[in-house]
Amino acid sequence: MSNFSDEERVSIAKQEYKNLELNKKVYVDNNRISIGYVSEVINNQKTGEQTYIITDGNPKTQKPEDVKNVIFLNQGSTGVDKSLQNPDEVKRDWWDNNKQILGNVMESFKHPQAVLPPTRQMKSTAQTLNRAMDKYPNAMFDAYGHSQASSNIQYALGALDSQEKVDRIHGAFVYQGPNTYSMMSLGQRARVAQLKSRIFNFVDEKDIVPIGYRILVGQVNPFHVGTLIFVDSSEVDIMAQHMWGGYRFTKGELKVTKESLEQFRKLKQSYIEYQMGSQLRTLEQLRKKFAASGSGLSLNEKIYLDSAQALSVVSIASIDFDVSMMDLVKLYQDGIKEQEKLWDETVRKARELGDSLEDWEVYEALEMGGFTHENIVDFPTQIYQHKISQVQQMSEKFKSLE
Repeated sequence: MSNFSDEERVSIAKQEYKNLELNKKVYVDNNRISIGYVSEVINNQKTGEQTYIITDGNPKTQKPEDVKNVIFLNQGSTGVDKSLQNPDEVKRDWWDNNKQILGNVMESFKHPQAVLPPTRQMKSTAQTLNRAMDKYPNAMFDAYGHSQASSNIQYALGALDSQEKVDRIHGAFVYQGPNTYSMMSLGQRARVAQLKSRIFNFVDEKDIVPIGYRILVGQVNPFHVGTLIFVDSSEVDIMAQHMWGGYRFTKGELKVTKESLEQFRKLKQSYIEYQMGSQLRTLEQLRKKFAASGSGLSLNEKIYLDSAQALSVVSIASIDFDVSMMDLVKLYQDGIKEQEKLWDETVRKARELGDSLEDWEVYEALEMGGFTHENIVDFPTQIYQHKISQVQQMSEKFKSLE
């Protein structure tokens, strides 16, 4: 399974709005990265649900039981600007589903513990996810959804009908959708709580659509699905804001608010660990399958399994290292800022003590005591910058092993 950056994951989610063709490969990042093949296209005329099932192999030749990774891509609302071209879809999305979601979220503010009715599209998406997990019994699943599809995915994860299916959810990446918690039964709420550390629930609060996540100004609603990641976004026009237009990336990493920074890092770490565990379990199952042939493992099978396991560990470890590297680089960068603050504070105090002295006399007095900009700022900064360079070089060495 590929390890995607935050920016690449947004590109994957954007595929839900494209007209993907059955049996065709799907590419992201300017056609540089393939995420698999379109194995199924669901277009439920009654509920408005539209979903793509993307598998890691060509559905023309790959048996469902041989599929190892599935991307479950649910489509958000058809834009109201498409009313003339697709009037039925717009009606199903906005009148039949979004209107009900809005009403339920408003009601949940008055009665936080109430169980309110889910939309038909939520229930339809849940049925599709359960059916897909039945069809591909040995596959791990990643789910993506934006806007109304975020709500659909949130609900569908709570509606998984077995623990075995919960265990086969790698992760879920949902963007800019209303809070679905109030529309889940008590059992579904308990089920989705198990997935809290695998659901990335992205919210740009400059967008008017993702409602229900705060109950008071500054206070997060404790009743929500997954881990909330608040995006540190730019302000753009209303439509672009909803369609990820305010999202900002640095080398593929999403800029999030200080409120979410630490939990975002922990969530990525948890996802990485779960991914490594599932990959190693798959290799162990393959080892048992080879051994069950009766003649033990051949030399080629041993080499394949050992190399696959090593590459799996290195691939995941490189991401793990990148997360740790971000923490370390931030620590060094904070150290540089602290040295600057220390110098500014030292000069300020010296001026207060010698308020009758000229600036040059203050600096001269500080220099006599060894307090120079070079000693307090320049020299430590050089050390920190050298450390940052070393960490970045180590990261590149990790990547070269993949």
